Amino acid sequence: MNKYKYLYFTWLIPAAFLFLVIHQAVVYYGVTNTYENGTSYTAEIVDFDLKQIAAQTNGYIVLRFTTHDGQEIQRQLSLPVEMAGELQEIRVVPVRYQADTIQEIVLMPTIDTQKSLIWTNALMAGVALLITFFIGLAAHRFANKKLNESDEQFILERID
Repeated sequence: MNKYKYLYFTWLIPAAFLFLVIHQAVVYYGVTNTYENGTSYTAEIVDFDLKQIAAQTNGYIVLRFTTHDGQEIQRQLSLPVEMAGELQEIRVVPVRYQADTIQEIVLMPTIDTQKSLIWTNALMAGVALLITFFIGLAAHRFANKKLNESDEQFILERID
């Protein structure tokens, strides 16, 4: 069994980054769709928590509002630090809501920040995809070269 055939698994890394790029594109589509086609509501901020752990800051926000048909919606949304600063001081926030979509709720005050975060994430994943694609290509060629070298069989001739 040749150990060089495991180098083909390096293609999983660019595949993961491709998945991330596609995921960010779907999230961007969901945010844009809800923003453009959703119904506007005013949501009450029930709970707001911002956690600061070393170099990592994130949190969540719990929103509650009632739709036009009388249904009460309460959702907990994750909240990056970039968006938390804009929502920290307010108790009522305008939202767009569209049921049964990828992104059901969009916070109106942070829509531009949310879109720029999605673009930033997609661009970083795209650059990582390009870099790891070339690394995967080099590993693939190296593995092919080593596997072809090991396939050569020595033929011994007896000369008497």
